[in-house]
Amino acid sequence: MMHLNKTHLIHNDQQAIVALCTPRGSGAIALIRISGQNALTVASSLARLSSLQQLSAASTHTIHHGFVIDPQTEEQIDEVLFLVMKAPRTFTGEDTVEITSHNNPFIIERIIDLAVQAGARAARPGEFTKRAFQHGKMDLIQAEALNDMIHAQTELALKQSQAQMHGTLSNALTGIELQLVAVLGYVEATFEFLDEEQRDLDFAAAIAKRINAIHTGIIALKQHFALQKQVKQGVRVALVGSVNAGKSTLFNALVGQERAIVTDIPGTTRDSIEASVYKQGAFWLFIDTAGIRQTDDVVEKKGIERSFSAVQEADVVLLVVDAARVMTTQETEVYDQLLTLAGDKALVVFNKIDAASSLSKTTLFQPKNYPLFNVSAKKNDGLAVLQTAVEERVQALFAQAKSPYLLNQRQFKLLTEIQFDLEAIAKTFVDGVHYELLAYHVKELLEKVSELTGKNVTEQMLDMVFGEFCVGK
Repeated sequence: MMHLNKTHLIHNDQQAIVALCTPRGSGAIALIRISGQNALTVASSLARLSSLQQLSAASTHTIHHGFVIDPQTEEQIDEVLFLVMKAPRTFTGEDTVEITSHNNPFIIERIIDLAVQAGARAARPGEFTKRAFQHGKMDLIQAEALNDMIHAQTELALKQSQAQMHGTLSNALTGIELQLVAVLGYVEATFEFLDEEQRDLDFAAAIAKRINAIHTGIIALKQHFALQKQVKQGVRVALVGSVNAGKSTLFNALVGQERAIVTDIPGTTRDSIEASVYKQGAFWLFIDTAGIRQTDDVVEKKGIERSFSAVQEADVVLLVVDAARVMTTQETEVYDQLLTLAGDKALVVFNKIDAASSLSKTTLFQPKNYPLFNVSAKKNDGLAVLQTAVEERVQALFAQAKSPYLLNQRQFKLLTEIQFDLEAIAKTFVDGVHYELLAYHVKELLEKVSELTGKNVTEQMLDMVFGEFCVGK
């Protein structure tokens, strides 16, 4: 007679999944999570409790001391704690067992292997959170906010992602959804009352008013999207300029440590050098780019290209000028191009003022409409003023990003589509109201709002969203 493994009868989306939920590396303890329909059975097969109780019979939300054993050999793998949590009061909404073991990679892998042998499977990236979403523990916006919170590089990003986990953006989208439902109600009401000679309500005006209100709300939601990169990832400060202008010396002075090689040989820094500093609740990434000069050297050309790329990607640009010499016409042209590209992100820094001659001062590159700073990075002169100016620029960036919402690219794209659709609908009121067509378009908009929150979303989209999560979350 053929015996069936009960695990094979469990749907793949209900089968227990297992993963390490704490970072790999040195540390005292590790946490391994098992979640799914057969999680208690899996955990019980490799658990031996000090109380001699069966883990599967334990009460929910209780902690038990015991050992992980190999069921085949009775070998004791590790002394651990088992946290038993039964559905639905768990993160995933499923039965869950969390095992706290010693943080040794061999122990961790052995426990996970035993769990897999007992009927679990290795969790995919973000699968615990995906199951929480599927069981109604959070919507898609809150799930994405959870991932943002884990990877937040600034205090502001952390606060905004925590606020979104509590529903700030979800509530705003619910408001838009309710407004669209109200519009649909007015549109469908016209089918019954449109031919009546006497009506107390001007349907077209009421619909137009509500569509304009929704449109205004979406623009407000999108307003701070361009600034979210600084909020999420921190601030990028790029140093660009000619070879031997003292960028590396200035870079080291700003970073506060010897990260860049400083020599008197032009072109020493042929690639970008980066250093991260934590300041004022955010990570600041300082980038010392390759020196700019006209050359046929292929490596040098790539460095110059990286300088232009760094300007595009930077939030603050320090254009470093060698005050001890007069620039060539070619250099001046390149500097002008960089300033044009940087725009209001640029601060012009005249370095080596301690070695500047009277001739170079009178014929020096003189950009207009940009803040100018005289420094000697070598002697630490003028740096305090420059640092204050950079900090003020950064604070201005964060001040503009005080919105409680932290939009990602997916959310921004869908909101933009909804905005364009609303603008197309508004145009129909100019050309003449076609209520049947309007009802169709409003229903399409409601589907897009549902896609934002995850009420109506494809499996492919879910895989894309949760694929950005780490394994174990």
